[in-house]
Amino acid sequence: MSNIYKDQARDLANIPIMSRDVIACVHLEDKEDTVFWDSILQNQRRGKYHYVTHSKSQSGKETSGSSQCLRFRPFLSRRFFIGIDSDMRYLLQEPDVDAAHFVCQTYTYSWENHYCEARTLQERFASLYPDRASQFNFEAFLSAYSAVVFKPLLLLLYCLKNHKSDFTRKQFDACLPHQCKGIELADNGKMLIERIANNFEPYLNTTLAKTIDFEAEKSYCDALNVNEQNAYLHIRGHNLFDLVAYIGDLLCRGTSVSFKKDVLMNDLPPETYWQIKKVASDIATII
Repeated sequence: MSNIYKDQARDLANIPIMSRDVIACVHLEDKEDTVFWDSILQNQRRGKYHYVTHSKSQSGKETSGSSQCLRFRPFLSRRFFIGIDSDMRYLLQEPDVDAAHFVCQTYTYSWENHYCEARTLQERFASLYPDRASQFNFEAFLSAYSAVVFKPLLLLLYCLKNHKSDFTRKQFDACLPHQCKGIELADNGKMLIERIANNFEPYLNTTLAKTIDFEAEKSYCDALNVNEQNAYLHIRGHNLFDLVAYIGDLLCRGTSVSFKKDVLMNDLPPETYWQIKKVASDIATII
């Protein structure tokens, strides 16, 4: 019986052979992912890439998403590879999700997180709107945000690694607001940070949480270069991106600045932090 993934992989890998101007064929989770991955790829090797965002499942239906991308894993090559969001795969150390198997990942939860890199975000905001940037500092806010989500993230990882349902991804994500009130932005979002901390408090006071060796969990994350300072890059991308975009819109209200276009997604941050350096390094080994 024909393997539909093998057959599609063969056809897609042939595209760079048939069209000499195409460097490689890249299967992504969704059409929206193209901007991020093309920016990264162009930084490593300028040229034309053929992007696929839907492919056929075993039943013959057009399907998208990371699971669909990963079904091609046995048939990938330099001419046909995949680019996916890490989600929790990196933190859980899912095997064979690496450049050696022609799988590129974001090393943050998703590509949206990269656009929220704190230092670059504040620098862009300050360059376009210095008056408001002096009133609200994204770097300070995201530092506090990262600190407040770190311990709950350790708790979530413990539960996922040990197959416990005491604290789920859904519960973790529900503690992270997508919006806020203008008054909560005073003192670089102090009230908003307190609200998030209060959302997590019941879960951190459960019987299970009190039995966990959080130092051991920190050591596990330290080995992955994830810590209290960069934990914000490893939470669900929509939660982080949506909140940052909402805050930016509040701060830019009444001005000509489009926060999402002019600040948040103006360009990828430079390769100054390990997560984006690793994405670039993986791509460089493939292309």
